[in-house]
This record gives sequence, C-alpha cells and structure tokens, in this order.
Amino acid sequence: MMILFFGCSEEKKEKNFDVDVNNIGVNFQMIDISKDFYNYNLSIADFKKKYPFFLDADISEAQYNKQRSDTLEVNIYKQIQQKVDNNKIKTDLTDLFRHIKYYYPDFKEPAVFLYSSFCQDYLNPVTYVPEKNYLFIATDCFLGDRNRYYDIMRIDYYLQKTMSQPYLSSKTAREIAKTFVSKNLQSQNFLSLMIYEGKILTLIDAFLPNIPDEYKIGYTQPQIDWAKENEFQVWQYFVQNNYVFSDNTALGERFLSIAPFSKFYNNIDQQSPGQIGCWIGWQICLKYLLQNSETKLQDMIKNPNAEEIFAQSKYKPKETDNEKDSSQIDSKNDNPTIEKNTQKEKNETVGN
Repeated sequence: MMILFFGCSEEKKEKNFDVDVNNIGVNFQMIDISKDFYNYNLSIADFKKKYPFFLDADISEAQYNKQRSDTLEVNIYKQIQQKVDNNKIKTDLTDLFRHIKYYYPDFKEPAVFLYSSFCQDYLNPVTYVPEKNYLFIATDCFLGDRNRYYDIMRIDYYLQKTMSQPYLSSKTAREIAKTFVSKNLQSQNFLSLMIYEGKILTLIDAFLPNIPDEYKIGYTQPQIDWAKENEFQVWQYFVQNNYVFSDNTALGERFLSIAPFSKFYNNIDQQSPGQIGCWIGWQICLKYLLQNSETKLQDMIKNPNAEEIFAQSKYKPKETDNEKDSSQIDSKNDNPTIEKNTQKEKNETVGN
C-alpha cells in the first residue's frame, strides 16, 4: 500500500514521500568501462569484444589508441578516480532503484556502466536505455564545480554548479522518470508543458525523498529560496500576460529550458533561476496530490489531461510577506505579439 503524507501550512506546501523500502531487494551490476579503456594491457579489439555496445564502429582502433594515450583525457580520468566515490554511487543507486520499484514493481534495475566522456557529455551525463536495460553515467561530469578541466573545456558556470556528485542520483532519477511520463500531451500549451515537467520532478521527489530539492531541479539553495519567495509573483506574471494557456513555443525556451536564468525581459532576469516554469509545474502537481489524497501518484502521472490536473489542484499561490514588501517582477505584458487568450472560462480558472 502506498503511503503519501502531505501537510500544509499557510505559506508553503510541505511534502513527504515517506515509504519503507528496506525490504525491497535490488541487484545490479556496476562496471567502470573507462578502467578498461585506459588499461593499455587490454587491446582495443578485446575492449570491443568485452563492450560491443560502447565504441563507435566507424572509428578505427588506431584513433581509439591515440585517444586513450592523450594526456588530457588520461588526466581527466585520474580526476574521476580522485574525486568520484563509486561506492557512494552504488549506495545512492541502490536507494533510488528501491524507491522506483516501490512505485513501479515491474521496474528492473539496469546494468550500470560508468565512463569518461572527455567532458563532452556534460549536457546529458546520464543515458538510460530501457530496451537494453542499460544505464550509462559519465562520471567525468560530476567532478565538482570550478574543476580546472571544466574551465579548460569552457563549460558555463551555471552548468558547472550541478556537475558534482550530489546531483548524480537526481540526474539519473530524471532519465528514468521520463520513461514513466508520456510525451503524448493532449495539448502543447504552456500549462501542459509545465505540468509535464512537474510530473517528472514529482517522480524524482518520490524516488529520492531524502535529498534536498535543489538537487532534484538542478538549483542551488539560494535559487530554491528565490523560487519559493517569488512563486506568487511568477504565477501572476504568467496569468496577467495570458501565458498559461498560450501555445506560443517561445515560452518553453524562456521558462522551461536549462538556462542561467528565466527570461522575464526585465531587471529580475539575473536574479531568477532558469526553468522557473518547471518549478511552477512541480508545485501544481504537488498541490494536486494534496487536494486529491485518494489519487495514487502513478495515476496522476498517467493522467494525460493537464487542464484537469490544474483545475483539481486548485493551485493559487499566496503572496509572501517579502513579496508584499517589495514587488520584484513586473507583471506588465512584455511581449505584445503573444496572442491574448480569449477563453473566458480559462481566465476565470487561473484567477488574478
């Protein structure tokens, strides 16, 4: 039986996916592929036989031999050995897989392959291949921000901030969670896209109940604080600019995509975290579960009707004392080319 506890205070929604997973067994293999790749006693031909799924068949053995002799690549792998704790990865993934199996008993824990990408896979450091039941993790993408090799590769700092080991399990959870959330949305409007992202974050919440929120969404703690303190103003901005039910695709780029900040096109931009629309979608989903405690998490995830989830969530954030004291986000329409939503009943639903 699934146990979901939700409490509510005047100022914020509290969540607690408190479930007992201690008796859920998991058994998976975790292999450091790069350990073999940088082992010169193992030929590339033998490496290919051992890992036929890994190397590109169009690249010659001579090129791969040159690559694994490259001083920079070898030094990056040495950084992995110094800074990444494989035992901690194993422990964290064990806990993650237990929680996934609690909600989805048919989930089969994948074989896990650790590798070095030469810092090339920093945008997608985790790859889940459910049809093969493989999970690939580029451990060189979790060396810690301000690592000198990240600076050498000119990786933007807003991305580096999530390139440390505490973010590894949540990035893994995200890739697996995406397989449970259908992309076949009834609508492609901004609300539907926010709730799609919110469902993924809610699953990460359930799969990793014991880690702080900033790791789940890829924020820092100050960014989490900003999102909480400005939730009311952000929502009012979306409502007053008629964005909630808008089909304008630019909104996804502005408020859902990974970015150093969200694009309000005013002086608040540099203070805001990116993906603030994902944060709002997350809060809507959590509010839905709070308002509909009889609904299982899995049933909400399967529900393709974003507008129904939104309506039944009764989502309407309250203004905080900080927001009352200082209005930071100008709700004035910043883009007159956005089509006005003319559906009166929808405007009444979101409220002002």
